[in-house]
Amino acid sequence: MFEIFLFVNPIGVYCYDTEVSVKKTVDELDISSSFHFVPITNSKVIKDDIIRRKTCGQTIDDIPEYTMAAYQALRNYHAIKLEYGNKKARCYLVSLQKAVSKDFNVYSQDLPKKVAIDLGLNYKRICDSKINKYIDDSIEQDKELARKFNIQTIPTTIFFNESGDDNGLLVEGTIAHDKLLALLKNSYCREPQEEEQKQVENGYLPRKHLRLM
Repeated sequence: MFEIFLFVNPIGVYCYDTEVSVKKTVDELDISSSFHFVPITNSKVIKDDIIRRKTCGQTIDDIPEYTMAAYQALRNYHAIKLEYGNKKARCYLVSLQKAVSKDFNVYSQDLPKKVAIDLGLNYKRICDSKINKYIDDSIEQDKELARKFNIQTIPTTIFFNESGDDNGLLVEGTIAHDKLLALLKNSYCREPQEEEQKQVENGYLPRKHLRLM
């Protein structure tokens, strides 16, 4: 049983690709797993994603709208998690990311509502100001989790093997499918050997990490 934490930008282009790669790898290896999405939004996360989109040939026409969309997606995720549970919240986030992954400029103020309705959610319930305090508390808990794990890069993925010890495998940045397969097939959480060192140099960073109890 693997416990997987995905620290993501709620509308990040690389985050959607990472989530797809992780899910594909877990399914291919037939691994029993539990997913925890931890969306993170701040000025650095937003700036990094804008730069990545430019690298991919995407230009964001309205950066203030992008910033607003990121924070709204964050709050909607936590509202859905509180009102409908983790599974629906993850589905919402992935659907929203998919919609803007190729071109953020397709985003409109109606898109979050449309995604929610397509998932059978009551958007008015999600936007109810009565739950604002609980949303704030939930966001703060995720921030604390990121601090305890010392998350430096978004996206970051952490794997814990429930049948192993208390060490986890932390991977920063995007995860190519073949690289992730190799990481999970290798002996779990040992220090990088020669082949793994090449992966580190190529931007794949496995390292030991204390499990948060």
